[in-house]
Amino acid sequence: MKMRRSKIYNCILLLLICALLFVHPAATTIAAGGVSVDLSFQETSATAGDIVHLDVMFSSFPGVTRFGPIEINYEAENLEFVSASAGEVLEGFELNSEKDEENAVIRLSAVNEKLEEAILQSTTESSGDSETTGKSVMSDAFYSDEPVKVAILNFRIKESARGEVKAWLGSITGLRDSAFENVVAGAGNAASVIVQAVVSSDATLSSLSVGAFELTPEFDPGIFEYQVVVSKNTTDVAVNATAFNINSSVTVDGESNLQMGNNAVTVTVKAEDGESVNVYTINIFRSDVISVEGLSVKDKNGVEYFFQPLPETLVVPSDFQQTTVLLEGKEVPCFKKDGVKSFLIYARTEDSEPGLFAYNQETNVLRLYEPGKMLLRSSLILTVAEVPSSILIPEGFTPTSIPFGTIKIDGYCSKDKSTNIAYLKTEDGSAQFYVIDSANKDFYPYKNTAPAQNLFLYLFIVCASIAVVEALIIGLMFYRRRHQFRRQAKPRRV
Repeated sequence: MKMRRSKIYNCILLLLICALLFVHPAATTIAAGGVSVDLSFQETSATAGDIVHLDVMFSSFPGVTRFGPIEINYEAENLEFVSASAGEVLEGFELNSEKDEENAVIRLSAVNEKLEEAILQSTTESSGDSETTGKSVMSDAFYSDEPVKVAILNFRIKESARGEVKAWLGSITGLRDSAFENVVAGAGNAASVIVQAVVSSDATLSSLSVGAFELTPEFDPGIFEYQVVVSKNTTDVAVNATAFNINSSVTVDGESNLQMGNNAVTVTVKAEDGESVNVYTINIFRSDVISVEGLSVKDKNGVEYFFQPLPETLVVPSDFQQTTVLLEGKEVPCFKKDGVKSFLIYARTEDSEPGLFAYNQETNVLRLYEPGKMLLRSSLILTVAEVPSSILIPEGFTPTSIPFGTIKIDGYCSKDKSTNIAYLKTEDGSAQFYVIDSANKDFYPYKNTAPAQNLFLYLFIVCASIAVVEALIIGLMFYRRRHQFRRQAKPRRV
């Protein structure tokens, strides 16, 4: 009887051993105590203003496909959260960090959605080998019995920080493996860094950029020379440089008035100690080619004007200088004159040939520049326009050609030859007659004085008419009165 019981126990024990052998390694890891989450600063010490890096570590990684939120608490009076990034081994994971400033908590979560979708799809297939396929996809999950860095949090040491600065773990939830089972997780080590009350000698940059232009090579704090290529349109660039230590001073020189060819822009970083200095040089090459591809502007009527490359034979007014302006967020080539609101652009519409157009950015009015029909004066451009049929030409004026500087415009001359006028249109599109002062190269609005001159004549005629009417009325009344008197009966004498 005892021998039979012993055989039964041995069989049961053998079955248990076989079952354990076929259990998935991830399940063994979970059963062995789950995952411990630990924190550690990469730096053992730092100074005020420095950026420190906090590693978030898993003691193992049993095929986890998602985790979080994991709460990481920090001392808000000593640390300022800057950014978060995923660990290098978490390929395919999308990391999300949420900052709770009120409670000084960073909540981390991540998920590998593509892997989870692939596992779900493989396990729901109706084919006979779906179980094999599911296991194959599940095996694509990352497994490790060694500690794994899942995220890096970047903090800046505040000015007031001194001594030991800490970060620690709060609640840890949401760990799930490739079998869609929850993974047991617990809080492990907290982290601390010692802040030294010393003046920093760090004179390096943590970031460097030149507007939207590409730096060559890619920025690295240890590389001190870069190249950037800009088009002829660009005469100024915006260099953005941030020092690694907040107390370091940064000075940028040479980012304005770029010349053709190479321009050396220097970024000088002076450390907090006032002694350590690094100079970053950006060689900006300004090409002699103006790029207008894809640039256009619409006027107030919705007509689109497309910028065209400037031809070698283009003739512009002598007072206008070639430059660039910012138009709808893009830098475009143009010709400007000091004091004049409008500037000239070389463009075309879908139905017109390329030409120079005067463009007023305030009124959004574009009109073709015609050398013989445009009058230029400080802060004002007027164009000769055709007189509408509803507008009467002032009395006594006849058509003539009026000299103005080096050009002649169509206008009208008074009978006594003392006044020349022309019908001109302003930059905002309004038009009226202007007096043209050829001698002084000036013009001003014309006021028609003819109605004022005839005012007394009109008043005289009205008053005379009233007087005539009154005289007739008085005469008529006198006549009727006399006639009545004659017809009255007269008394006879006896």
